[in-house]
Amino acid sequence: MPTGLNKYRAAVEVLQHGRDQMVESLADEILDQSDDLTDSGYAFNELLETQGTRLHFLSLLVAHLEQSAEFLEDAQIPPSPPLPKTTPKKRRKPRAKKIQGQAAPEENADNK
Repeated sequence: MPTGLNKYRAAVEVLQHGRDQMVESLADEILDQSDDLTDSGYAFNELLETQGTRLHFLSLLVAHLEQSAEFLEDAQIPPSPPLPKTTPKKRRKPRAKKIQGQAAPEENADNK
């Protein structure tokens, strides 16, 4: 098996191809037995039990394989480098205005 091949994805493709063929033959079978299926509850239930169960288990298999494929792909992705740490800027405290310092030059001007 090649290194980059995800065997789970390959298995899913095989099962999906098989499912397409199975559904195609199921549709033909339903059309061939349409009178029996609509008239007889027994024939309808038998079809559901046999074909429905097969489709259900096939869907479960595909779901499990897809989940395994995702896990494998996630494990192969290298982790991203950590972001550089930045320190938040500290907010500066507002300064109190120097009222006396502003008033002093005026007093000095009056005194002269």
